Amino acid sequence: MAGACYFIVYIDDFSRYTWVYFLRTKTADEVTSRFQEFQHLVEKQWPDWPIKRFRCENGKGEYDNGFFRGILRVSGISYEPSPPYTQHKNGVSERMIRTLVTKARAMMIDSCLDDPFWAEAINTASYLHARSPSRSIEGKTPFQMLFGKAPDISHLRRFGCVVYRLIPKEL
Repeated sequence: MAGACYFIVYIDDFSRYTWVYFLRTKTADEVTSRFQEFQHLVEKQWPDWPIKRFRCENGKGEYDNGFFRGILRVSGISYEPSPPYTQHKNGVSERMIRTLVTKARAMMIDSCLDDPFWAEAINTASYLHARSPSRSIEGKTPFQMLFGKAPDISHLRRFGCVVYRLIPKEL
């Protein structure tokens, strides 16, 4: 996350569970590398549920290139870009990005933390969103839909709260 200026989200259509990956640049190589990390994670954790479709905005540089399309083709994943200048056709991801940024901004303002913590705030917003009920999945949480059990939230603390490090007396 250190040095990242951008982030990319992958959203499961069924559960609305969201994975966030941070990027230093928006080059095709870096975006493709992050997709391969995500694909590997999904294939290892849920081998019976392969990725079937890849929906995205019509990003010419990031997604619409031979290397990325080749990875999708070899994996049997259909490529479904939205038409140019129609972000609303990719509404689920556009709304999720807006939701994560809004939550992260609120946490940053509330905690009075500096900009270097923006990626941590985005990550936390995604984590909290996965554990929050949603109307789009009938009041269940994305975590519950994906893993089949209610999430444990007893460990949650306020973002940016004061912490102390215990240093043993020997040190």
